[in-house]
Amino acid sequence: MLDLKALKVFLTVAELANMTAAAKRLGLSQSGVSQAIRQLEESIGAVLIDRERRPLVLTAAGTALQRRGSALVAEAETLYKTVREQAGGEAQLLRIGMVDSFAATIGPSLVKSLLRAAVHIHVASGLSPNLGAALLERRLDMIVTTDPPEAALAFERQRVLAEPYVLILPRQLAQDCATATLARLTAIAPLVRFNIDSHIGAQIERYLHMEGVVPPHRLEIDTADSLVAMVAAGIGWALITPLCLLQARANPQVVTIVPVPGAGFARELLLVSRPGEYGDLPQTIARNAGEIFRTEWQPELARHAPWLAESVTIG
Repeated sequence: MLDLKALKVFLTVAELANMTAAAKRLGLSQSGVSQAIRQLEESIGAVLIDRERRPLVLTAAGTALQRRGSALVAEAETLYKTVREQAGGEAQLLRIGMVDSFAATIGPSLVKSLLRAAVHIHVASGLSPNLGAALLERRLDMIVTTDPPEAALAFERQRVLAEPYVLILPRQLAQDCATATLARLTAIAPLVRFNIDSHIGAQIERYLHMEGVVPPHRLEIDTADSLVAMVAAGIGWALITPLCLLQARANPQVVTIVPVPGAGFARELLLVSRPGEYGDLPQTIARNAGEIFRTEWQPELARHAPWLAESVTIG
C-alpha cells in the first residue's frame, strides 16, 4: 500500500523538479523531503527520481506514479471530505498544544472559535520540544510551535505569524544609551536571559554568538513575565519577541522596546498537524489565529510603538 503522505511529497517534487523548492512549499526540511521519497521508493521497490540530473528527472516508474498518483490523492481527499460532511463536520475530540506565549494571548479567543468545530477540546501548553514529542506520540492532534520536530516528515504546516526579536530596556537605560550596540549594552548592564534549554533561549544564544557578543551568564529566567519584571526592575536588558511581551503584559511606561541593532532575527509560529485527519480545520485555525492577533493584540503592541505593531507578519 502506498503512503499517501509520502506520495503527496513525491508529487510536489515531480511538479517542481527540485527538492529544495518542494520542501519550501510543503513547509518541510529538505532532508525530510528526501527521506519521504526514499521511503516511498523502498515501499514500491523502484527508483522514482534520477538524482544525477538537474533539474530532477523522473524515471519511467516515477512518471507512471505521477500520472496515476495525482488522481489517487485527489480521490482520497474527496473521500475524506465526503465522510466528514456526512458526519456533520464535527470532530468529537480535538487535542491541541500551544507554546506558552501563544496560549496566553491568542489562545483564549481561538479556543472559543474551536468550540464550534469540536465537541470536546483538550489544550496543552508548554515548551516546543515537549509539544512536538506529544504530537509524534499521538497524544496531541496538532500544535502551535516555534520548533517543529524533524521527525514529523510529511506533517502539514501552516504559518500563523512571524515576529522579530526586539530589545527590551529599563526606561533609564534606554534614555542613557538610545542607540547602543549589543556589545555596548553587554559592557554596561547584565543580560537577562531566557533559559538556554528553551527554544527561544537557544535561538537568542545562537544569534549573540553570530554577532560575536558573549554576555556573562549571570541570570536566566524561565518565563516571559518574570523576565519582563526583572527588566522593569532595572536589573538589566533582554531580547524578547512581541508575543512574549504581550504574554507578560509589559508596561510601556516602565520599559522601552527598540529594534535589535543590525540585521536582527525572528521566529515563526507554525500550526503543525497530521495531514488528512482534520480536513480544512488546520488552515481555518491558522487563519483565525492570525485574525485574532490582528484585531485583539496589534493595538496592544502599538501602545509601545507603531513600528512594533507593524513588525509582526501574519500568515
